Amino acid sequence: SHSFEMIKDIGKVKDISKRYNVTKKKGTHGIGHTRFATESGIDRYHAHPYQSYITPDITVVHNGQITNYWKVRDPLERKGHVFKTQNDTECIVHYIAEKLSHGYKLEETLEAAVKDLDGPFSILVGTPNGIGIAKDKLGLRPGVMAENDDVFAIASEEMSLQDVLNTEHVEQIAPGETRSYTL
Repeated sequence: SHSFEMIKDIGKVKDISKRYNVTKKKGTHGIGHTRFATESGIDRYHAHPYQSYITPDITVVHNGQITNYWKVRDPLERKGHVFKTQNDTECIVHYIAEKLSHGYKLEETLEAAVKDLDGPFSILVGTPNGIGIAKDKLGLRPGVMAENDDVFAIASEEMSLQDVLNTEHVEQIAPGETRSYTL
């Protein structure tokens, strides 16, 4: 069967993991985020991941800043997307949901995001059937991937993958590159 669970909270990773028993979760994939807030509140409401209210099984986490936020947000609002915050990650998830709802594949959506979104970013998207990453054209934010026999992981920071996978081999995502994986 198919199910989706979102956990949004603030605090240290190990405390949240223990509180929600994250290591015992079963599934095909997941996304997570630790955030240093620079532009919005520090509370559960502003914590990542963000999900689209139109397509709630699409989630996004992101490291960076979308500098053309209002240019992207205004047309989405005119199309009926409802925003709960002024966080740029929420804008990204609505952008992604809009593209996917019009038949774009995840890879095509991520390629469009690299063209349409300005500023430094690494975006990680989770859908019911896959996961993907997009990195800004100039590569101003990190984006990496690694795998071992049990796990394939994408992150914006190399250290997080080395800790989780206990590996030294981490592949860098190139500036402007997108990758998507069907599960």
